[in-house]
Amino acid sequence: MTINGVMSVAVQAITAQSMAISNISDNVANATTVGYKAVETQFLDVLQGMQATSSPVLGGTKQGGVIAYADFANRGQGQIVDDDSDTSAAISGNGFFAVAKPTGVDPETGEPTGFENAVYYTRQGDFHLDSSGRLVNSAGYYLMGSASGTGTTPSVLTIDTGDNAADSGFTGVSIGDGGVITAHYSDKTTSAQGQVLLANFREPDKLDRVDGNAFIATTESGAAVYGNPMAGTNRAGIGTIVGGALEQSTVDTANQMTKLIVAQQAYSMNSQVIQTANAMMSTVMDMKG
Repeated sequence: MTINGVMSVAVQAITAQSMAISNISDNVANATTVGYKAVETQFLDVLQGMQATSSPVLGGTKQGGVIAYADFANRGQGQIVDDDSDTSAAISGNGFFAVAKPTGVDPETGEPTGFENAVYYTRQGDFHLDSSGRLVNSAGYYLMGSASGTGTTPSVLTIDTGDNAADSGFTGVSIGDGGVITAHYSDKTTSAQGQVLLANFREPDKLDRVDGNAFIATTESGAAVYGNPMAGTNRAGIGTIVGGALEQSTVDTANQMTKLIVAQQAYSMNSQVIQTANAMMSTVMDMKG
């Protein structure tokens, strides 16, 4: 391998370790983000060309290098903990909440003026009821589901916050185990308001990340297949929903700190390789002079 080759490999390694440090930083920053899945960094050896030598052994040795890529561990299960809010929900097992992103907000009411046609997916279930009667999480994504409780095509759910047939006032809404959405009234009666559906994918780790701890489907992930967590059969491989609970981040901060030390040392060592190669090249140039 030439000196230029040595420097090229070392620069490539520094770039890879920079990505690793960036992913670690992202993970640590989201250690307390509801439903966040830790992003791992995988390294791949690459070959850059044949060494020029007559040796049958060394002649078959190729210059090595490395590239890094992000591995989205979306199958990981975070710990589920109880939450004080009746509208919070956690997913146990496979699946994602289907959510919608508003296209705009009315400046006077603060209510969404419309929603994008695209469907987004998230595990962040810290939903609350807004003034428009819709359930929205802290990232600003609105919960989708089946208003009838039996459908499998999700749409943005709107809760009827008016009085019931007995003129008893609306007191709140809850997401129960299994994803059943229920309105509550002051006379202790209830009314079914819909069913949360979960989306599953052939390759959930291949979903593409977007802002707000959400994802969109890709060709590699496959299209979303929706299932009803309350269904006994044909559940599309989904898990279930735990009402009044939240799924914690899968980030292990101690593990991330260990990885940070390893990445920093690898970064420093490759920087030293570049400095050494540069010194060798300077020596060769001086000899030519």
